[in-house]
Amino acid sequence: MEPFVHDAVLDMQLSRTRLNETLDRLEGAHWDRYVPYGSRTVRDVLAHLAAADQSWALAARGLLRGEADLAGALSPEDARDARQRGIERGRQMSIAELRDEMARRRKLLLSLMDLLEPRHLAMRLPAFGEHDAVRERIWVGYHDRLHQADIERALRTHWFPKPLTFLPELAPTIEALEPEPTLYVIYSVDPTCWERPSSLPGWSFRDLLAHIATGDWVLQSHLRSVLERGAPASWPDVAAGNAARIEARRFSTWEKLTDEFLSARHETMLLLSHLRPEHLRAPITMRWLPEDRREGAMLDYLLAFPDHDRAHREQLRAAMRHRTSPRA
Repeated sequence: MEPFVHDAVLDMQLSRTRLNETLDRLEGAHWDRYVPYGSRTVRDVLAHLAAADQSWALAARGLLRGEADLAGALSPEDARDARQRGIERGRQMSIAELRDEMARRRKLLLSLMDLLEPRHLAMRLPAFGEHDAVRERIWVGYHDRLHQADIERALRTHWFPKPLTFLPELAPTIEALEPEPTLYVIYSVDPTCWERPSSLPGWSFRDLLAHIATGDWVLQSHLRSVLERGAPASWPDVAAGNAARIEARRFSTWEKLTDEFLSARHETMLLLSHLRPEHLRAPITMRWLPEDRREGAMLDYLLAFPDHDRAHREQLRAAMRHRTSPRA
């Protein structure tokens, strides 16, 4: 096996072992518990896991045929639809059948990974969107870690989903604030990197995650103020507020910070769901913009806010395992 692929496969196997240990503990009503902060049950997560390796196997077959860059490859939207179909199909299967399918498909994927050569690592996988490099995307161990954490979160939290509706003008913001892209990066971080310096002076990668976890605090203060009195809040000392929040989490684990990120993001979504058209027209000064562009409406602010997620997510990517592997 190609050495870099070997490192990715080892990560896959370790993550799968830990996931199976969690699955082995589940019984009875555990499967019907909802995963915070969405609408999937633990059983749905298992169905997703059972089907997931099919997409990876198709991608690997494409690589081996040299077809990964073909225009007819799955788009990210197609891949998302396929994931939903896998969940719906899995709802008709028993737990034992799902776990057997998960094991069989992983065995197939590993056999295909064994055939990858250095030339394949230079290719791209369009179905995975912006970050589609094969050298990154073969590190699929993050997927088991992410969903193992989902299951553990469901076991310790009684969660009941509540459908949220949003004004159509907010659609780009709602989509951009979905936590999945950030979770992909978090669960791909090399754990030896959390205390190492990030690209932000004075901040470790764990400090950066602490900022991501608490990064909605200013937005939430403006949303609450708009909802309560029709105008955004006065701007706080953002730098001091960020520093205080990071300091307060100096000894928080990355797992706890990830839970906090998800909880805070759900709170943001709840606030956004209460907005009405008049709230979007409320004036706000966006202090970080050039002086001639600072005055706008809440809608302008809300459409721009996801740039905060993107910027810090990109900074966190420097600690991902495919970059820190000794054979990267």
